[in-house]
Amino acid sequence: MITAIRRLFGSTVGKAIALGFVVLVGVAFALGDVTGNSTFGGLGGANVAKVGDTEIGVGELRARVQQAYNRARQDQPGLTREAFVESGALDGILKQLINDAAVRQLARDLGFGVSKRLIDAQIADAFSGVSGSFDQKRYEAYLAESGLNENQIRGEIETLLLSQQLAKPIGGIPAVAPGMAKPYAVLPLEQRHGQATFIPASPFAPTADPGDAVLQKYLAEHKARFTVPERRVIQYALFDRSAVPVPAVTEAEIAKVYKDNAANFAATETRRFAQVIVPDQAAANALAAKVRGGTPLAAAAQAAGLSASTTGELTQTAYAATTTAAGAKAAFAAKRGDLLGPTQTGLGWAIARVESVTANPARSLADATPEIRTELEKNKANEAIVDYYNAIQDAVNGGASIEEVAADRKLQLVETPALLPSGRAPAQPAFTLPPEMAPMIAQAFLGSGEGEGEIATLVENEKFAVFAVKSITAAAPPPFAQIRSDLLADWRFAEGQKVARDKARGIVKAVEGGKSLAEAVSAAGPNIGNVQTIGGRRGDLDRDGKGAPPELALLFSMAKGTVKTLEIPGNRGWMVIALNEVNRPDIKSVDPRAAAYIARPLGAAFGNELVEQLVAEAKRRAGVTINKQLVDQLRRELTGTAPVAE
Repeated sequence: MITAIRRLFGSTVGKAIALGFVVLVGVAFALGDVTGNSTFGGLGGANVAKVGDTEIGVGELRARVQQAYNRARQDQPGLTREAFVESGALDGILKQLINDAAVRQLARDLGFGVSKRLIDAQIADAFSGVSGSFDQKRYEAYLAESGLNENQIRGEIETLLLSQQLAKPIGGIPAVAPGMAKPYAVLPLEQRHGQATFIPASPFAPTADPGDAVLQKYLAEHKARFTVPERRVIQYALFDRSAVPVPAVTEAEIAKVYKDNAANFAATETRRFAQVIVPDQAAANALAAKVRGGTPLAAAAQAAGLSASTTGELTQTAYAATTTAAGAKAAFAAKRGDLLGPTQTGLGWAIARVESVTANPARSLADATPEIRTELEKNKANEAIVDYYNAIQDAVNGGASIEEVAADRKLQLVETPALLPSGRAPAQPAFTLPPEMAPMIAQAFLGSGEGEGEIATLVENEKFAVFAVKSITAAAPPPFAQIRSDLLADWRFAEGQKVARDKARGIVKAVEGGKSLAEAVSAAGPNIGNVQTIGGRRGDLDRDGKGAPPELALLFSMAKGTVKTLEIPGNRGWMVIALNEVNRPDIKSVDPRAAAYIARPLGAAFGNELVEQLVAEAKRRAGVTINKQLVDQLRRELTGTAPVAE
């Protein structure tokens, strides 16, 4: 039985994993949280790709992207579909579907197969209930939650099993020999030195206003950058224990509790004992005789290599649990200072002395009333808040509006402005909600539809909010006139970035033509930074755990004597980087222990690379054709830059 299947369906993240063998060997493809293979076919009337004899329909790809987006929003409620797609999700999901189809075909061509009975067993195991048998309701709930159908689930499991058969032997490559690891062992000691210069975008940004037409076009091309995330208006009413009427405690109720628990209020006696546990009877008899002869119990125990301990206040019943019923009866019949035993117990032979006797007189109904009243009031308050909560829950489940619930319960109804998932109101910057309202905001953005009543717990067992989403404003850029100044500033920097890019490319061309970097920078004109020396040791790049600076990361990936450009995000400019010197220690100088240490993780790395090659070979054999025009059309549809029916 594959335990990965249980994990696959047992967690939110697991439900999203596509290729089982990716998990088995640690190879993460473009998007690891995208569901895998299912029933391929030209859903939507057109195909975005063909893998051998498998066609991937545009409708299938569209649905997969939406499913992955819905899952991503559970962790990032403010994530827009445009930003999700532009982050590479569409391309990653398409790649995943292609990989799935290719691997399935390769496995079948090589004679691998998965029986229906085996798939049934995996489903039964993954969706077993408390009794251990298949839970149909749990299975149906997962299908509804994930948006998948039974054929898709079976397809995913088949892909997982076939992929395991193919890739597990390859991914589990034996450990790499230390000799093969030596070139990798010297890498942390490698030193590189080069030069870099920065070409800022701001000095080259145009000062003229290009007009509305250009800015409108720029907005359409960079819609996600200016999009305000989805906002929701929430109506809510708070209620807590103070709003819930609690029935008064009656004298009859107190009397009943007193009668039902008479033993708790009767006279009792508690005792404390000093005692020693001795392993055998002969030694216990000798120690008891010594104590009865006048030696203190603690001193006699210490002389025998043992130690005496003192109990807390015990009732006869409690003491019987540590010894025997007969021993406890004798102990509570003895006087203070009497020595008891030896008495055989489960731990050995016990010798005990009565240290103190405390008599607790019986308590009358009048004496016990304050304590009983306090406990009853607490219980009634707990029952009242639970009943109140359940009544409101029943009302909203029955279709009552938030206004009706608030009016019926005489609760104050509050309406928020349009909120982001963070609780901030873009249209009212001064608006704030108390931090305790965060659970309600998070719940309101996790799928609540307009007008659907819900209850959020603000303080466990103490404070709650009944709420409903009044309206939803879809993620979109603000009106053009409202953001025109921001668009203009962003457009200017983008134009300046283009000029900086061209100058960076010109500098690279000049250096490749034989000039030094300093000469090429000087010839490129003003507003370019000075040439600086950069470099260091590879092992120090991520010493602080924050990752290597981009320019050093590029420097350590270049070939000696080359020069490359590096774009600085945010339209801030470009860098030109030249690698002049590479110093790497001689492999022969590597300590064998260091090579052996490096060799251990290399086996898995080599296995991962072999699995990637396996997938590449599967795609080569099957043959992959991608309809880029249709993919781009779907991309425009999903990002809102084209109508759905384009």
